[in-house]
Formats: sequence, C-alpha cells, structure tokens
Amino acid sequence: MFPQPKKYGRYVAAAVFVVFAIQSPEAAALLVKQAGGLALGLAESLGTFVEAFQ
Repeated sequence: MFPQPKKYGRYVAAAVFVVFAIQSPEAAALLVKQAGGLALGLAESLGTFVEAFQ
C-alpha cells in the first residue's frame, strides 16, 4: 500500500568503513578486533546467564 523507504543505511555504513579502512588500516583493524572481542564477551555473558537457569 504505502511506499517503503529505501534501505541504503547498510551500504552507506559499509562504504564509510571501506574508506576509513583504506585511509587508516591499523585503526580499522583495531576497531574490528575490538568489535569481535565485544561480541565474544557478550556471547560468554549470555551463556553464563542462560546456564544459571539450568
């Protein structure tokens, strides 16, 4: 019925990250490493939380 908004946000964020990675590869690698560590820590905390209910 109503026109749906275009979802270009993902592509814009990816393009900005690619430009950032080209200009500063060390900082981009550190950012990816920190994001992976955050995801790992979150998964570990969630696993501990779920394990407490068993």
